[in-house]
Amino acid sequence: AAAELASEKIRVMDQRDKNFAFAVRTIEQNVLAVADYRRDLAASPGIEMASMLNALAGGYVPPTSGGDLVRNPRTLPTGRNMYSVDAEQTPTVEAWEVGVKLAQSLLEAHAAANDGAYPKKVTFTLWPGDFIQTEGAQLAQILYLLGVEPVRDPFNRVVSVKPIPLQQLGRPRIDIVAQTAGQFRDLAASRILLINQAIEMVAQLQEEGGDNYVRSGVTKSERMMIAKGISPAEARELASTRVFGGVNGAYGTGIMGLVEKGDAWEDDSEVAKQYLNNMGAVYGKGDKWSYFREGVFEAALQDAEVVVQPRESNAWGALSLDHVYEFMGGLNLAVRSVTGKEPKAYFNDFRNADNPAMQTMEEAVWTEAQATLFNPEYIKALQQGSASSAETLAETFRNTYGWNVMKPDAIKDELWDEIYATYIDDKFKLGVKQFFERENPYALQEMTGVMMETARKGMWEASPEQIRQLAALHAQLIEKYGAGCSGFVCDNVKLRDFIAGQLPPEQRQNYQQQIRKSLEAPAETEQDSMVLEKEVIREADEADTPLIERLNWGLIIGVLLIVATIGFLASRRRHARALEPAEL
Repeated sequence: AAAELASEKIRVMDQRDKNFAFAVRTIEQNVLAVADYRRDLAASPGIEMASMLNALAGGYVPPTSGGDLVRNPRTLPTGRNMYSVDAEQTPTVEAWEVGVKLAQSLLEAHAAANDGAYPKKVTFTLWPGDFIQTEGAQLAQILYLLGVEPVRDPFNRVVSVKPIPLQQLGRPRIDIVAQTAGQFRDLAASRILLINQAIEMVAQLQEEGGDNYVRSGVTKSERMMIAKGISPAEARELASTRVFGGVNGAYGTGIMGLVEKGDAWEDDSEVAKQYLNNMGAVYGKGDKWSYFREGVFEAALQDAEVVVQPRESNAWGALSLDHVYEFMGGLNLAVRSVTGKEPKAYFNDFRNADNPAMQTMEEAVWTEAQATLFNPEYIKALQQGSASSAETLAETFRNTYGWNVMKPDAIKDELWDEIYATYIDDKFKLGVKQFFERENPYALQEMTGVMMETARKGMWEASPEQIRQLAALHAQLIEKYGAGCSGFVCDNVKLRDFIAGQLPPEQRQNYQQQIRKSLEAPAETEQDSMVLEKEVIREADEADTPLIERLNWGLIIGVLLIVATIGFLASRRRHARALEPAEL
């Protein structure tokens, strides 16, 4: 016992010495580099102009990594062809330490809630934002769960992985599944292949004295695929595949339209099936890159118990950005559909760079709701805005409904009751209804429609009085301003019937007449009268769409004109210089 205690003290002291040495080295490097940073900053404007003229003349512009100058001083001097992150160096040494810490926190939280048991399989969403900002911390978390560590070449590139000995690991090797967003796939294809390499390596390990959930998971996947009619040879080839994404190179899940059109599905298993089909493309080696075979994704998701989503920005949250319920929620629903059990959902919270942590889905939802939806100061600030501010709330309502579909246990009746009290009863006496009627009545039409659909689908046990009041307000807004005909106003036949059924005869007739009038109106007229525009949805969709697809033609033409003008002026300048000796 004394020897074990002494060993532990030495280990703690070694770690302290390591941390101290790292801190001294970091400070020394930064202090000594101050003069270089000053010089590079001063030189950057001239280098930028020279590089632009050189590029227009067909010259080569050397590359460099980009990003925040404070986080990545290597960006200096500017005027080079910047890329977001050097994917080949990820996970960096610092990111590896963060990823190990997050993996340990995740395992500890799961063990504490499950009588000491570790999860057999953890699922992840691979997004580009956190990958760039953290330089691969979540990738490190994935590798450490598998029980492998990076192998670096002399240039600090992560070229392979190697197993961490079981005695050192001190726990089972955890199986993983990852879904990739389109931009991550484009940015870091080599890291996807690195994950695949790690899976294959761990699945082939012959070890004694510890559980290898990767090995058993691969065997189980192979058996399920054979049972689904896949040939034994192909099943074996695909059994270790653990990274999936959009079919045919798609950039999104393609399920939000279905989720928000509640009359198009009766059971959430229909949404899960669509998700599995849309995101079931294998991203493996060779001809198995973007390869779809029905049943492979389901086989990989067997025994999944945890869903993890990265979050690196304070600008969005679980409720305010629809891509979160689209990806994280979609994966959660797929796991529930395959396993029959509700997985535990966490965020890798990278917002505080000095203290990244795990946050439960429930905590994230309620924290955001208290800070925004139910915060009178936040609502007052929005009321200083115009139509788009009102639409911000409508977007959040839609996303809350989306989470109700994807993960019902995260959105309780209490949340919807509080939404009703805040925006329908106006508990803070902020003149909420007057704000919407002044700036964007169509947003309030959408919000009341969302609440009615949530009740109609049985996801919110609203009282009869709440339903009557919502239906009456919804109908009043349509009668007074016409139907905005957004998704929850005109597109859902069953919802319209449900709302009509809550109205007295005369109001019901007026409501139905206004809906018919809007649906029969010419497309141009309807668009002109439509104030409610899903600007936030478009912006969020654009976040996972290639840049060239997002540029409007006006911007493209403007850029081309600027480039042509600069080129013309540069040409005239060179020509003038060439004539100077002759003119003298």
